[in-house]
Amino acid sequence: MRPSSPPADDADRQPAALVWTVWSLIVVAGIALALLRVMAVNLPWHLATARLALETGHWPVVNTWSYTFPQYPLYQQYPAFQFTMWTILRIAGWGGLSVATAVGWVLGFLLIARWAGTFAQGARFHLLWMVGLWAVQRRMVLRPDMFSMIAFGIELLALDAFARGKTRALALVPLAHLLWTNSHQLWPLSLVIQALFAADMARQRDWRRAKLAGLALAASVLLTFATPLGLQIVHAPARTALSLSLFREHVDEFHRVWTMSHELTLSLILGVPAAWTLWRTRRTWALFDLGLWLLSLALLLSAVRGLMFFSVVSVAIVQRCALRAQAAGERLLPPLSLVTRRVLRAAGFTMTVIAAWGAVYYRWIKPPFALGGTQAGVGRAFGGWAEAATDFIRRAPPPGRMLNLGMGLGDDLIFWVPGIQVFVDSRLESYPPEFLRTVMAAQTSDAELTKLIEQYGVQWVFAGHARPAPRERVVHLVRAGWQPVYVDSGHVVLVWPSPMTEAYLREHRIDLRRAQPRDIVSSPAAIRKQQQDDFAALIAALGPEPPR
Repeated sequence: MRPSSPPADDADRQPAALVWTVWSLIVVAGIALALLRVMAVNLPWHLATARLALETGHWPVVNTWSYTFPQYPLYQQYPAFQFTMWTILRIAGWGGLSVATAVGWVLGFLLIARWAGTFAQGARFHLLWMVGLWAVQRRMVLRPDMFSMIAFGIELLALDAFARGKTRALALVPLAHLLWTNSHQLWPLSLVIQALFAADMARQRDWRRAKLAGLALAASVLLTFATPLGLQIVHAPARTALSLSLFREHVDEFHRVWTMSHELTLSLILGVPAAWTLWRTRRTWALFDLGLWLLSLALLLSAVRGLMFFSVVSVAIVQRCALRAQAAGERLLPPLSLVTRRVLRAAGFTMTVIAAWGAVYYRWIKPPFALGGTQAGVGRAFGGWAEAATDFIRRAPPPGRMLNLGMGLGDDLIFWVPGIQVFVDSRLESYPPEFLRTVMAAQTSDAELTKLIEQYGVQWVFAGHARPAPRERVVHLVRAGWQPVYVDSGHVVLVWPSPMTEAYLREHRIDLRRAQPRDIVSSPAAIRKQQQDDFAALIAALGPEPPR
C-alpha cells in the first residue's frame, strides 16, 4: 500500500538533524497538549463500572446504576478502556491517569504518522503534522476515543505491513479490532477499513492477499461478539446513530463542524490539501487511501468529533500521495527555485516552532484555568467531580428517591457514592431515547421538571447551579417549597418536606443566603474567582430574603 520511494534528490533529502528536531517538536507539543488534569467527562462512570465489574466478576450488560431503567441494555461496552484506567488509578493515582492521557494520545498520533511513511519522509510535512496535532487536541481528554485512535493506528500499520509482504502482520488486525470493539463505540470503522483494504487488493488483482484480508475480516466479525454484550452488540451502531440524531443540539461533540468556526478552519486547512493531492494523483490513486479519506470525511460531516480522524488521515493522505507521485516520477507542484524552496522551508519550520512553543507556553508556563474545563497539570481537575457535595451525601444521604439535575452529577454519585441509585447518568445509550428527551427538556423547563418529580416520586434533588438553566430550576424549586440541606460553589441538595423527610430536614436544613461554601479552593486564583462568582450568581438569583 505504501510505495517504496526512489532515492530523493539533494533538494528533497531531509538532514537527520532536521528530522529529529521537527519530530521532537511535535512530540513535545503533543505531550504538552495532552498532559492534563483528569476531567470528569464520563470518566467517573467508566471507573465505577470497572470497579463494579472487578467486584462482581463480570462486566455489567444492563443499567445497574439507575432506579429508573435498571434493566435497560448497556449498548456500548468499554471493558478494555475501563479496566486499564481503573488499574492505572489504583497503582499510580490520578497523576497516573494524566500521564496515561498524554502517552495514549501521542502514541495514537505517531502510529498514524508512521503509516503515512517513515518519520524521515514525514519530516517534509512537519507543518501539516503539527496542524493535525492541534486538531486532534480538541479531543485530547481521557475518554475511550483515545483507544479508538490507538486501535486505528495499529490496524493501519498492520495492513500496510501485510501489503508490503509481511504476511504475519495480518494477525494483528483482528486483535486490533478486538481491542477496538471492547474500548469504544466507533468499532464499526474497523470493519469498514478492512473491507476497503480487501477491495483494494482485489482491484489490484492480488487475489492471494485479498483472500487473506477477507479471512482477517471474517475473524474480526466473529471477534465483534467477544464482548460482554455478545450477540446484542449488533444493536450498538444503530443505538449510537440514534443518539447522534436525537441529541445533536445538546451534546457538544455531536455538533456539526460548520457550526464551530475553529474546528471548521482546521478542517479546511487540512482537508483541502488532501483533496487536491488526491485529485492530482488520480492516475496512480489507491482505492484504500481514497476510501479511507472519504470515510474520515463522512465522520467529520456527521459530527465534529470526527475531526480527530479526519485531521490525521488528511495529513497522511497528502504525504502518501506525494510519495506515490515521487515514485512515479511526477511532481505535485511546479518547479521552484532553490531560493524559493529555502524560504518556504524556513517559513514552515518557523511556524512549526511557534506552534510547539505555543503548546508548551499555554500548557506548562502560563496555562489558563477554567472550572471543570481543560486544565494543565497532573491529577484530578478542579470542578466537575463534585467531591464536596458527594461527601455530604455519603455522610448524610437524604431519604427517598433522588433526581440529579444534570447527567454528569449522576456519574459523580455513581463513582463517589456507589450505594445510591441515580436518576440518570451521562451514558446516552443506557436509557430509552424517549426518557432522555424528557430529561433534557426538564433542564430548561420547570413544568417538565415537575412532571418528572411527580412521576418518579422524587424526595430530593441533587443539582448544579453554576450555569443559568439549572440555576433557574434550582430557584424555581426553592420558591416552590423545596428545602436546601447542602450548598457549595457549584451544587445544591434540595429535599421536599414530607413525613418521610421531616426528621432529616430538622437536622440538616440550611439557609442558602447565610451559607458559606466550603469547597472554595485557595489556588489557582482563576478557579477560586469562578467558584465565588458562581455562588454569588445563585444568591443573586434567589433575590432578597422574604419578610418574616
